[in-house]
Amino acid sequence: MVEEVININFWKEIHKEISSTLEEISGIVLITHNSIQFPDIIDILNVTRPNQIMTVLYISLTRSYEFMKSALNQKKLREKQLFFIDCVSGYAFPKENNIDDCIYHRPPSNLNEMREIITLGIQKSNPDIIIIDSISQFINFSRPTETKITDLYQFLRTIRESGLNIVQDTYMLFYDNQMDMMINLPKRYTDLILKIEVSKEEAFWKD
Repeated sequence: MVEEVININFWKEIHKEISSTLEEISGIVLITHNSIQFPDIIDILNVTRPNQIMTVLYISLTRSYEFMKSALNQKKLREKQLFFIDCVSGYAFPKENNIDDCIYHRPPSNLNEMREIITLGIQKSNPDIIIIDSISQFINFSRPTETKITDLYQFLRTIRESGLNIVQDTYMLFYDNQMDMMINLPKRYTDLILKIEVSKEEAFWKD
């Protein structure tokens, strides 16, 4: 039996090269990490298409709007405007009076509901980049089930078909991996997979 090689994976530690990797980034990007903090995500955004004025839709399943706004008061985000969908505080339904950069939403229980939240966010903010933090809520790449993988692939196909031909040409999907080896990463359905490991002394993408 002759076997055909259909995929060869090359892994490279990019360290400070992340700036050149992200400066022209587009498509569906999966970012796996060992529990980075929101200020680190600000650093990532600052080197993502630098010097371009852009709107970023940040759908948060892990951090509240109040927490993220507090972090932004401490660290400057350059050139980009964030619009939040807070799915952490959603059950409490905080008042949205006098808030023009956030809406609250109950957390999605599956990826179909996540698609609806994305659609809502696009209608509200017309973003250039969409961030989902994080898809760890929907799949465990260390022990994925067939159903979960199928759901994820359908979700990725949907956002590719509906998103990449219009203004929302970049999706950044964060995945928090703190345990075990990841398997069955969606290589065929993403344009780039980055693994980021943050040192407590210094995040390696900083100058």
